[in-house]
Amino acid sequence: MNRQIKVLLSVFLIIMLAIVVNLSWVQIFGASKIQGNGFNKRRLVQEYAIQRGDILTADGNQPIARSVDTGAEYRYQREYPMGALFADVSGYDSWKYGRTGLEQSYNDALLGRDSTLTLRSLGNRLLGASKKGNSIVTTIDSRIQRTATEALGKDVGAVVAMDPKTGAVLAMVTNPTYDPNVAVPSPGKDAAANQAQWDAYNADPHRPLFDRAINGLYPPGSSFKVVTGAAALDQGVVTADSPFNCAGKLVVNGFTIYDFGRQTHGNLTFAQAMVVSCNITFAQVGLRLGAPALVNYAQLFGFNKTLPFDLPTTASHIQSAAKMDQVELASASFGQGQDLATPLQMASVASTIANGGVMMQPYLVDAVQDYNGKIIEQNQPKKMRRVIDQQTAGTLTDIMVKVVTSGTGTAAQIDGVDVAGKTGTAEVGNGEPDAWFICFAPAQDPKVAVAVVVENGGEGGVTAAPIARNVLKTALRVLP
Repeated sequence: MNRQIKVLLSVFLIIMLAIVVNLSWVQIFGASKIQGNGFNKRRLVQEYAIQRGDILTADGNQPIARSVDTGAEYRYQREYPMGALFADVSGYDSWKYGRTGLEQSYNDALLGRDSTLTLRSLGNRLLGASKKGNSIVTTIDSRIQRTATEALGKDVGAVVAMDPKTGAVLAMVTNPTYDPNVAVPSPGKDAAANQAQWDAYNADPHRPLFDRAINGLYPPGSSFKVVTGAAALDQGVVTADSPFNCAGKLVVNGFTIYDFGRQTHGNLTFAQAMVVSCNITFAQVGLRLGAPALVNYAQLFGFNKTLPFDLPTTASHIQSAAKMDQVELASASFGQGQDLATPLQMASVASTIANGGVMMQPYLVDAVQDYNGKIIEQNQPKKMRRVIDQQTAGTLTDIMVKVVTSGTGTAAQIDGVDVAGKTGTAEVGNGEPDAWFICFAPAQDPKVAVAVVVENGGEGGVTAAPIARNVLKTALRVLP
């Protein structure tokens, strides 16, 4: 009998030990995973009991996103007063669909869970005051953002405007876009209509939930000639006056490359080739430069690596030098072949030229404030690297000014302001080419750089340049 009791006791002890070990493992190792699980309702209820901080514009701290007390189980829910205007900046915060944009990348700050606390906010916590998160102030100016949106209109594409001296993003627009309020199924809304609109967004073949400005990859076309030109000038392979001949086509290893529209430019200098956007000249420039140098400079400008940014970005692409044959090198030199770029990347290229050859890190958040309005974190401009010599940048600027005064970019002219720009008309294999324009102004003391892409928009100088011009005009009017 005693033996049976001992066996039974041993079994109970083993079971108890297993339970203790399992609970300990959950408490020590599994708690954070359970807490972070998107289906953990308790976590959601706790998070939505916090009055999430605002997301604000750079001009006048206007609310892009704010919390409202719904009195429901998920108490504080988001509303987006400007609707679709800032959708691709703010993203959305939804107990049903999750988080995107700044709502996701600055989630801890907006919930007040980041490590930075002011004495007052810490005191309020200790005294049991209402839980409130921190606000974030963006670098986006609502006036430039609105102009970019209106200028892009119904065209599918994106616009990015930057301060070339700091890297601050002044506007970031993609179209089509969406109303982030639809992502928040709050009490009082028509649930069926809300769900139908959300389903329509997800089913739309034009992908309104996709941020083309930072994740859309497009052949850059002739806008990439700025990169090729920067490399060739910086390496001394060409000067502005180097002579070339364009016969309308170029045979490379038995493959014939034609200029856009099969144009023939005849004898011209390197500078003139940039002004008229001659593909044949830039193919020759790339062949002189060589694949290693071209790829190296493209990578200095940011290609083949994700740009550091407040939101997740997609890396722009150029083929590796080791795998690039002569035909691919010639094509890559005028922005075709395997070249792919995001609008943010090309805005950074324009900004680097505008900033005398120094590339600044792009950023979207200027400051974090506690709920009393006190700044607890101030972002500072960060220099990434010098890409080209200042003299090279100056030579390119002078040439890009001529692109606008007398070349393919005349639609970007602004009375009394020197605009430096470069058009791009990128062949995509199906339909009309993608239209590009990159630029900055005033040319000799730049305040703003802009990149525009319009999918299947045709010629960059016709479609994209006028959009950029409108953005430049507003930026030059409102910026100090």
